Amino acid sequence: MQEPPETFFRPEDFVPELREVFADPPLERRKTVLVAIPIKDPSLTGGRHEPHGGDRQIMSFTDGKEFWHWEVESLRSLFRGDRQPPVLGDYPEAYNDSFILFDLHVLEISKFVGDRRDAEMKEIFSMLRRRPDGRSQGFVHDYLWQAAALILGTRPLSQAEFEAILVRLERSCRTFEQGPTSRDYVTMLRSTFGQADGHGR
Repeated sequence: MQEPPETFFRPEDFVPELREVFADPPLERRKTVLVAIPIKDPSLTGGRHEPHGGDRQIMSFTDGKEFWHWEVESLRSLFRGDRQPPVLGDYPEAYNDSFILFDLHVLEISKFVGDRRDAEMKEIFSMLRRRPDGRSQGFVHDYLWQAAALILGTRPLSQAEFEAILVRLERSCRTFEQGPTSRDYVTMLRSTFGQADGHGR
């Protein structure tokens, strides 16, 4: 089972605005923070937990107990520096924490709206790479956009590094894709992180 490193978030690496956001309440370094999924009022959905869409630039984070709120202009505004990435092979070690954060968010959204198809995830990662701030393609795309904002806001990544991470994620989805309805990428993530089987839609 793969687990995040002990010091998954380093406030000294955060963009200034996010450093202020996580100052109150203070973020515990040992905890993993994810983008919170806004849920519709269960009384209006027959008791079902359904995601509530909205402005993706306004987001909330949670560690399972505390909540923080952040509004960001764009992903492009979060790129830092011009560092070039190394070659990411079959077992990339560079940017491992960024890969884990993307993976955890894919699993999180799959809990609520069903395991995502390999083709869908490949296309979302491709769109985030080619057009980081392109038009919304739906709730899942917006949620991964917010996950990308969290990653860029907490890690000093250049545009080239961000694109390399997404190219590697696209490659993973393509590797597992067996057809238009296959969901093997999420199945692999569940196995990697030791989670129970999900469900398809």
